[in-house]
Amino acid sequence: MDGHEQDDVVKYCQEVFLPAMAHYEARMARYEGPELMRVEPILTSGEKQIIAIWHDETCFNGYNEVRSLW
Repeated sequence: MDGHEQDDVVKYCQEVFLPAMAHYEARMARYEGPELMRVEPILTSGEKQIIAIWHDETCFNGYNEVRSLW
């Protein structure tokens, strides 16, 4: 529907995007187990922790074309 399964998009994801994310994730904290215990990244001298900030496009598009207000 939106082209995310096209050959060039799949190739980009596998060869560029996912390896880059793996590199970044190594410098991010992660959360494990049902208690979601924070596990700090192991950083080398001079490296800084990466704190990712994500957004969900559905929150920006959720009220498009709404014809009524509360």
